[in-house]
Amino acid sequence: MALGVSTALALLYSPAHATTIRIGATPSFSDALNDIIASFQNYYIINGNLTYNVVVTTDTTDNLKSAIVSGGATGPYDLFLSSGYVSPYDLATSNPTLVVGSPFRYAIGSLMLYSTSVDISAGLPSSLTKDFVIADPATDFYGKATAQVLATTPGILTALHGDHVKTRDDIGSTFAAVDGGIYGYGFVAKSQICQYYGGAEHYVDGTYHHEYRSNNAAHPYLELALKGIKIARTRATDEEAELASFINFLTGVGTSVGTDILKQYCYKIP
Repeated sequence: MALGVSTALALLYSPAHATTIRIGATPSFSDALNDIIASFQNYYIINGNLTYNVVVTTDTTDNLKSAIVSGGATGPYDLFLSSGYVSPYDLATSNPTLVVGSPFRYAIGSLMLYSTSVDISAGLPSSLTKDFVIADPATDFYGKATAQVLATTPGILTALHGDHVKTRDDIGSTFAAVDGGIYGYGFVAKSQICQYYGGAEHYVDGTYHHEYRSNNAAHPYLELALKGIKIARTRATDEEAELASFINFLTGVGTSVGTDILKQYCYKIP
């Protein structure tokens, strides 16, 4: 009898078999995403006794989109989380059989000028005679926003003629170049350098930053609306359930745990 009770308790508290979903995400979102995934897994172990695994691939938006297009129904991702809105909408319009539903907004980012050594707290210097780095506007949504800011910046033609505007493939490698001291300053994602807690934003002591807001009349840029879209990859029923649960967790449906993490990384919630 005791053995039967023990067996029953073991079955009651043993997690169900693990399911796995696969996400393609851009580098600027990787830190926040990793924290969200850890909380998502913990949440569903406690609330549902479910073991959910999540495999993440981080790459440029163009590379992720190319992998989705070439992969078809057996492609590499269940969910595409972009750092902008163009690629998800392009997939939905140009390759509608590869996606499910419409793009959804999960966060709003912001653009920061950042330095570990130069006081740029007032913004770009009036004389742009030193090298600085931006994400490639041709491949990165933050890079496109930066190009829009620079287009309204006095002295930018001088900087371009002097070859002082350097580029990296994406906002992740741009941040690494500034944080590692390769360049004195550069444009990065706010989420890469900011933490929000205790009712205030916090930055690493001894660093400098200046926020460029999309609605700033002097230097406007298109809002950095981060959008995702569900990919029409062949999934089992339990994988489909995990994917739906993750999207809900990310967007604040049923619980605010995921959106609270986004706020901690200084994202705005749609």
